[in-house]
Amino acid sequence: MKSIFRIFLFILPGIVLSGFASCSGNDAIPVPPALNAPTRVMLKETVNVSVTGIPDGSEVIVDFGDGTILSAVSPAPVRHPYSESGDYDITVKAGSSEFSKTIRVYSLLALSEAQKQFRDPDNRTVWVMTHRAHTTDYSIPENSVSAVNAAIASGAEAIELDTHRTKDGHIVVCHDQTIDRTTNGTGDITQMTLAEIQEYNLKDRNGQVTDEKMPTLEEFLKAGRGKIYFDLDYSPRTASTQEVMEIVKGLDMMEQCWFYCNTTAKVSEVLSLDANAHVYPWATQYAPLKGLDGEYFVQYSYGPDGASTALGNAPKDGMLVSVILLGSTQIPFDHVDDSQLDELLRQFPDVHMIMTDCPAQLIKALEQRGLR
Repeated sequence: MKSIFRIFLFILPGIVLSGFASCSGNDAIPVPPALNAPTRVMLKETVNVSVTGIPDGSEVIVDFGDGTILSAVSPAPVRHPYSESGDYDITVKAGSSEFSKTIRVYSLLALSEAQKQFRDPDNRTVWVMTHRAHTTDYSIPENSVSAVNAAIASGAEAIELDTHRTKDGHIVVCHDQTIDRTTNGTGDITQMTLAEIQEYNLKDRNGQVTDEKMPTLEEFLKAGRGKIYFDLDYSPRTASTQEVMEIVKGLDMMEQCWFYCNTTAKVSEVLSLDANAHVYPWATQYAPLKGLDGEYFVQYSYGPDGASTALGNAPKDGMLVSVILLGSTQIPFDHVDDSQLDELLRQFPDVHMIMTDCPAQLIKALEQRGLR
């Protein structure tokens, strides 16, 4: 009996080692093939389709549903931009696997393509961006879902918005860090949960309480998806770059959004997260963008009587000029002062976008000057 026990002790380590070997990385559980493709894209946005879980070197064939059939060798994606809006059924074949998916293509031109038009020296078009989604309808709360709809109806090309992070990790749209001014409640957004914030209602710009709640960033962006561009002003706020970008990517809206940066460090941070992101820095903070492919807006500020941001070298370095023309003690909130607009156009002759609190009026004034 003792001899049998000794034999068992001798072979036991081998059994144990054999068991460990069978569970090692050399015997990994296979991952089934999976399709990677967006659900929504902007017009002429490059769609990347790939299949994971297949051997490198496998052929991937994609029928994009618009008469285009293309292939690539894995792991390289199959790329294709749609030239017409609509819903398309795509079919993907990779070895013995086959996938199908519907992609919605919006009529809004992808920013990568839309901004190229401003490289034409004969193109004098000036886009209009609404500050906090403002219009001259003061019964609409700033940075609200109804303000998104009003901004779209005004004919503006873009909306500026502000973001903060709640105590429980939600990103909400609000300019202030507190809810005191914009709702009928009080408190610091970063110290409140989303549920606590949404116990209160938004006030309109006359100070009257409305039925609306403070929107999350996702709700706000969804309201304008495929209809208007967004300028995400997160850089001096409490929402992090990564948190904001994850929401934008989750909505397939990277070609519809700018990421405003108030420092070169923020510019570099955005590019480190996605080299193709549409960075939108302050006029003097664009250094990391120099020499890159792509078109980038930089932001200046107009002020009467010599109070404007100095033009500097940004236009010479290939940046596109954007100027803010916002209500103040000197600039009207509810209409465009023609003399101020003309002064702005003289100071910034290459301007291609202006931020305003009264988009419809600015659009009319620009049309009268042949800039629309």
